[in-house]
Amino acid sequence: MEGKRLLERIRLTNFLSYGPEGVEIHLQPLNVLIGANGSGKSNLIEALSILQAAPTDLSKPIREGGGMAEWPWKGGGGSPAVDLRVEATVSYPDGPVPLKYWFQLRRVGWQLEVADEGLENASESNHAAAGTETFYGFREGVPVLRAREQRNAPPGTDVGRRERRLDPRELISNKSVLSQRKDPDQYPELTYLGRVFSEISLFRECHLGRKSPLRGPQDAAQQTDFLLENGGNLALVLNDLSNQPAAWRVLLEQLRRFYPDVEAITTKVQSGIIDFLFHERDFSEPVVSARLSDGTLRYLCLLSILCHPNPPPLVCIEDPEAGLHPDALYLLAELMIEASQRTQLVVTTHSDVLVSAMTEAPEAVVVVERDAYGSHLYRLQPDKLKHWLKRYSLGDVWRIGEIGGNP
Repeated sequence: MEGKRLLERIRLTNFLSYGPEGVEIHLQPLNVLIGANGSGKSNLIEALSILQAAPTDLSKPIREGGGMAEWPWKGGGGSPAVDLRVEATVSYPDGPVPLKYWFQLRRVGWQLEVADEGLENASESNHAAAGTETFYGFREGVPVLRAREQRNAPPGTDVGRRERRLDPRELISNKSVLSQRKDPDQYPELTYLGRVFSEISLFRECHLGRKSPLRGPQDAAQQTDFLLENGGNLALVLNDLSNQPAAWRVLLEQLRRFYPDVEAITTKVQSGIIDFLFHERDFSEPVVSARLSDGTLRYLCLLSILCHPNPPPLVCIEDPEAGLHPDALYLLAELMIEASQRTQLVVTTHSDVLVSAMTEAPEAVVVVERDAYGSHLYRLQPDKLKHWLKRYSLGDVWRIGEIGGNP
């Protein structure tokens, strides 16, 4: 599948439901995760949340997820694991090859410690040369940086570098090096990773009740460039998109496919707050955001994400089908496929209808299953499904148990 790829692969070891043998998945521009409850779909998103937090506060998602004692693998019948490991191969447009980044977190009491962390050239030739293009790593327990001495030396290579051994006391032991070394001249690879990881957007909990940040006027002093995880700046994002004619036209066209009666969306700013208004056919007055249906409000959030002309490099959406009419899921699948040309998408779903809408792109679907050895990831192979897809939709094939991912 052609499209945007920030992460080329990710490998999880002793991480939540992913066991000690390690599980690796090659990521595509669009990745739709299916599987039973508790299979490990959300745990893959959790790994991405730690990558997102690494440039600022690595321990934040750990704390919010119950503390370090809750994150290492607990299965297998033996003693629980103490360390967990995440490895990611990341595209690097400024260099000749992708980058391989990893961290290993250790539980020390209830706290975490970075037991290992590294960044290197991801090519096979680099491994054959004993890691000569390692930009950061631990050597015999000592952190070592290879700083660029020549500003015009090509990034992603060993040209113009010098090795610098750090005193371990120079680094905070529960923080990633990405949050502690940010210099595009000396450490271009670390700086690049810190930037793109911090731009990852995660949409996991979209509350639509009366007190939801999505409903009613919103603080006008928030970011305007992309939707926040809680949706609390939706009016600002819509206002910003309305000033980009091409993007706004696409968003309204897609909204009318979902809700034909909408004629326009406008925004209103007053006393430091902003709200958006729905103008509907045959209504004499617009409808404020607080009175929109849950499904309409959720779909508008999805449109602001998937129709955005300049999205983050990686976007994760859990259960986008929630609250939507089944017919809308075919529109949603089209939007996801099209958006994957601009951003890499990782989506979880329990909807066989949404999976059916992916029948023409089965390679985008990843099956997540769990057994006594932990969670496992399998990408669907179109050639192996040709016989089934001549007669059934992909969702039908999933539902009858032919591709796995069932309870």
